[in-house]
Amino acid sequence: MPAPASQTSGVGAGLSFTGFQLQAGNGSSPETFTTICNVSDFTMPLKAETADVTNAGDLWRRRISTLLDMGTIKFKIFYMPKEATHQNSTSGVIRGLRLLMINQTLVNFKAIYPDQAVASTDYFAAYVTGFNETGKVGDVFTADIELSNNGAPTLQ
Repeated sequence: MPAPASQTSGVGAGLSFTGFQLQAGNGSSPETFTTICNVSDFTMPLKAETADVTNAGDLWRRRISTLLDMGTIKFKIFYMPKEATHQNSTSGVIRGLRLLMINQTLVNFKAIYPDQAVASTDYFAAYVTGFNETGKVGDVFTADIELSNNGAPTLQ
């Protein structure tokens, strides 16, 4: 098979993380989304589980794809205890991440990519299932946040 003429996407060679926004909905109708402050890292794994369908006479293992899953969505924040999007309470229409976890609230999220020309956005519903604070001498407080999805993401 011949190699493709170009190894670079026609859309662009890469996408900078600078300008990325993760937003949480407030659950109202119509829903309002607020950008979660101080996000520094973001991981959204999409994966397919498989079932082993290898027969006794097979020399090679065989699998079929079954359920699709977003896995555990993870991001890190520079933690500010009184920041409205981080705190353990509601500030106006903004619900803090700690509050969402404690109340086990299903939330609509938007991951907005910084590709200005097309404004790609992933929409997904998830629970906040982890809020792990860390502080070190000579550093800042951070929190590792984990989300567990409920259903399929939609990329628009």
